[in-house]
Amino acid sequence: MLDKILANKKYEIEEIPEILPKRTKDIIEPLQTLKNKPFIAEVKKASPSAGEIKPDASPAEQAALYEKYGAGAVSVLTDKYFFKGSFEYLKEVSEKINIPVLCKDFIISERQIEAAYAFGADIILIIAAVLTQEEIGRLSEKARELNLYILYEIHTAEEYEKIKDFSPALVGVNSRNLDTLEIDKQKGAQILNTLPDSLFKIAESGINSPEDVANFRRAGADAFLIGTYLMKSDNIKKSFQNLYRGLE
Repeated sequence: MLDKILANKKYEIEEIPEILPKRTKDIIEPLQTLKNKPFIAEVKKASPSAGEIKPDASPAEQAALYEKYGAGAVSVLTDKYFFKGSFEYLKEVSEKINIPVLCKDFIISERQIEAAYAFGADIILIIAAVLTQEEIGRLSEKARELNLYILYEIHTAEEYEKIKDFSPALVGVNSRNLDTLEIDKQKGAQILNTLPDSLFKIAESGINSPEDVANFRRAGADAFLIGTYLMKSDNIKKSFQNLYRGLE
């Protein structure tokens, strides 16, 4: 699956407009909001693992509900083919809410980072599994030129070695295997437990209950990125109350 996504990504990059919008909002620093409200709630209409989730959802209205009921940040998928996202959705969300916005995509080009900035992102995702160390360094430099924060995502303890020289502050551990799409929460927790305490650590994928939140918290997670569970929810307020129980 990962090979298919990356092959298609090259075509998507070519579709990014030559002239990007002029950014009009300041970058929002994510750590303060996430320390108080440690949930990054994701806007995604579909995914390769879940298929269509909520295809008719308004990204901006979904994000507004997230902010209202307990999110410390919002993640917006900008991958078009596999996740039914777009940079326009990123812009709509960034203009609607007052908490940090993460541009979540398989970023392989500086052009995507420029678009993320222009369309209102405060944070970008850099996935260690899809990049060489040299590419990570190049993309990190571009993001920092634009004052964007970086969430480095790893799937194995070994991948931390690829990012540690770039002074990571936000590190996400994804429990999902990008090739098979299977989730191994125990492995994710084990990796979180090996990371330095100086990092702000984020658990990603498969979080559906207060028990999941509590288990990842015990493993060292400072925050939690949650997508499908919240997108499928018929009661966002109740779902956030449920998740916050895992912090008690």
